[in-house]
Amino acid sequence: MRRALNYFQVFLQRSEKGQRRDFLFKKKSISFLTVVALVIVMFAAEISEALTQGTQAPAGKGLTAIERAARDNKYSFLFFYRGNDARTTSMRDVFNRAMQSALGRAESVFVNANDPSESAVVNKFNLKDAPTPMVLAIAPNGAITGSFVTNFTAQQILGAFASPSMENLLVSLQRGKLVVLCIQNGKTRSNVDAMRGVQEFAHDQRFANFVQVLKLDPSQPAELPFLAKLGITYPIAEAETLLIAPPGSLIGNFKGATDKNQLIATLTKATSGGCGAGGCGAGGCGAGGCGVQN
Repeated sequence: MRRALNYFQVFLQRSEKGQRRDFLFKKKSISFLTVVALVIVMFAAEISEALTQGTQAPAGKGLTAIERAARDNKYSFLFFYRGNDARTTSMRDVFNRAMQSALGRAESVFVNANDPSESAVVNKFNLKDAPTPMVLAIAPNGAITGSFVTNFTAQQILGAFASPSMENLLVSLQRGKLVVLCIQNGKTRSNVDAMRGVQEFAHDQRFANFVQVLKLDPSQPAELPFLAKLGITYPIAEAETLLIAPPGSLIGNFKGATDKNQLIATLTKATSGGCGAGGCGAGGCGAGGCGVQN
């Protein structure tokens, strides 16, 4: 797990023959994404499947709550447990207090991870052997915004509510996308120049399938806490562009104009040491190596 936390996937590029090449990099994760990043590293494939595919097994209470909450544009909070030991009972009380404070904003449900009727949600998030009690917080768009294990507080649970832009960022990262976050509005300078390089980068056939471009209006009050977590102080005078890779690593920060080649160079630099001692994941570097193919 230590190695998994040091080597994060930047993107998956498919060749014409459908072969998959993994590009990895060493980077320090953005602090506010640490908990969510851990979930992604541990359950990346399962999360992607849960966000994009249906299930053949009965939905159970867990998946039903997620689907109902999404329809109502609410969060869903799932409390997973396996017994009624003292810690579980204590954390159940903490969870109930948090959910009382979230009335009208969220659906909550208790899920017995040993109950066969809940196998669909347990399998989708790969929680069969996960420690409990555990709480997962899921935004209406499917983004996992928080994961809390064994010992947590009501304040931590309530802190899983995210801004719309943070939700969009997280769901994109959890789907394996490289995110270009464009922070600008009608009052910031260099907007057109900032977007020019971004659009050229995003439309390059080498990157189009895995790059997600998102915009954030820094004047929106709901986004101010997210900006603070990104280390950006409002107001900002000039457009800023962030390059963020799964599971939540900031690999580039640009003020003003952007250039496609500059973005590619930043990505190449982030991947240049990706092979490491153990190669690019279980399958090694492969014939194409670890870097970006020119």
